[in-house]
Amino acid sequence: MKRFKFRLGALLKYRQYLELLAQQEMAKAYKDVQASEMRIRDLKVALARGSEVLDQAAAEGISAVEFKSHADYLDSVDDDRVREITRKTGLETVLGEKQAALTQKSVDKKVLERLKARKKSEYIAEFLRGEQNASDEITSLKKAREIIDAIR
Repeated sequence: MKRFKFRLGALLKYRQYLELLAQQEMAKAYKDVQASEMRIRDLKVALARGSEVLDQAAAEGISAVEFKSHADYLDSVDDDRVREITRKTGLETVLGEKQAALTQKSVDKKVLERLKARKKSEYIAEFLRGEQNASDEITSLKKAREIIDAIR
């Protein structure tokens, strides 16, 4: 029996490679979203600490210039937080696109894997049919010889 060879094997390998690339791209996008969430949390903590420091300094009495510099710092941190939230929204959109692309690549690969499995099953079934036909023919010839020998 000659070995089964899937003619689209190279295409299947290529599709597996594309799926791997899509997985890596999605992982990077997910990592970017996680990093953005961490930055937002850090900015919120910095904002809360800055507010506490400002409240404490105001209670002790500070100059207007120092108060303005604290307030400017807090405004800057809040602006950074808002920008990071906007950036995170964009990164989540990219992540959704990468997930959709990965899903499509997985589907493309699965289609070829199913085709390969079906072709292999057909190949084995055809081979078994050929073996059965050969076996039937051998049995028929044996029986025919027995009958001819019995007639003589």
